[in-house]
Amino acid sequence: MKTRNIIAIIAALPIMAGMTGCKSDEELTAKPAKEILLVEGGNIEMRSGDESKNVAITANCSWVMTYDQTEWNSLTVQPQRGTGNGSLVITTDQNTTVYDRVETILLTSDGGLNQKITLRQVSGDPTINISAKTLNFAADPVGAQLLSIKSNVEGWKIQMPTGINWLHLDKMSGNVGTETVNVSVDPSQTDVARSTSFTILYGNSSADVLVAQEGMNSEDISLGVNTDQINLESSGGDQVIQVTSNAAWRAFVPSSAQSWLQIEPAQGIGNGEIHVHCQPNNNTERDRLSVIVIIAGTQNPQQVDVLVQQGVGSVQYPTLSDIEIMSHHMMPTEAMLFFEFNAASEVGEYGFCWSARNQVPTINDETQVVGSGGTQGFVEEFIGGLTPETTYYARGYVNFGGQVIYTPNVLTFTTPADTSEPSDGDNPDPNLSRQLR
Repeated sequence: MKTRNIIAIIAALPIMAGMTGCKSDEELTAKPAKEILLVEGGNIEMRSGDESKNVAITANCSWVMTYDQTEWNSLTVQPQRGTGNGSLVITTDQNTTVYDRVETILLTSDGGLNQKITLRQVSGDPTINISAKTLNFAADPVGAQLLSIKSNVEGWKIQMPTGINWLHLDKMSGNVGTETVNVSVDPSQTDVARSTSFTILYGNSSADVLVAQEGMNSEDISLGVNTDQINLESSGGDQVIQVTSNAAWRAFVPSSAQSWLQIEPAQGIGNGEIHVHCQPNNNTERDRLSVIVIIAGTQNPQQVDVLVQQGVGSVQYPTLSDIEIMSHHMMPTEAMLFFEFNAASEVGEYGFCWSARNQVPTINDETQVVGSGGTQGFVEEFIGGLTPETTYYARGYVNFGGQVIYTPNVLTFTTPADTSEPSDGDNPDPNLSRQLR
């Protein structure tokens, strides 16, 4: 039984071979699949700060990569060729410009399939690169320092601090690219270190640069004046103090003397002058004394004192004219009196005093205050409360520096019995002798 089955199988082999040999060559050759050449994610996007990026390629064929590299000089893309799956390695620098950078990458397969990919690196924010954030100078600098400013924005500018006159820059603005600014400072003339900063404005941002300078050595500071004493007359006046120094100095007068002694200026740098002005001295009892203090430096200050002495004064009392009466304005109970005064300085209160008993009246008798202040005036006023048919004695007065100065004469007048106007001859009494103050 087994022998018959083996014979049957052997007999059938030529038939199967004949059937296979009948197929065509076309049917026996494998056809290639459709070409695939893809970049992961399609177009390629890079951030402004990216310097490299790997992009996967899916392919079932060989391919070639090309790109123009016309304006994006720092861009490199590798590899140029590949077969099957792979990756593109993209390298560049950071995009510090304010514009996007764009390039086109072309992938071509051996079968002619083309894939065009757009590579974009977005623009960066406005940036600035400063060679130094702090500039240090000696007290006596030997020259300027160079500050390099690299920016990606047009029209950056420098904003200087207000009130600083010892710092100097030769350039206050710039554009895209690298600019050089010369920064210099004046020699220091104090033993205190000083510092300030200026601001670089770009876009909506800013950057500060600190400038620091050492102070002088305290032992190197010198200070002198041309005199150690000023003598002034009682009338006051002006004098000049010559200051010799290699540093900044300041001067002041004690507060107790500032009402009569003034100086200008109160500070300076190097050699200079102090103008001294003294008010008149009306004190008749003692001289006026004070001192002008001049100081240079702070750590170990140098100081000189200039004594100011002013002699006693002679008081210039106000001058008063004779007191007079307007007879046409005298009535039984009132009369109009007048006088004039002239003074070198301001007076206190002034007015009239009178009495029916005291022939040389004072302010302890009846008084009428008319005004106060001023250096000259015409004093005119009605005095009232008088008794008809009564003889009165009157004087004008001015209060000056705590002393009462009276008119040179005493006026005598008699009030009428009725309201009739007296004649010019009725008053004043021409026979009354002049009374001196």
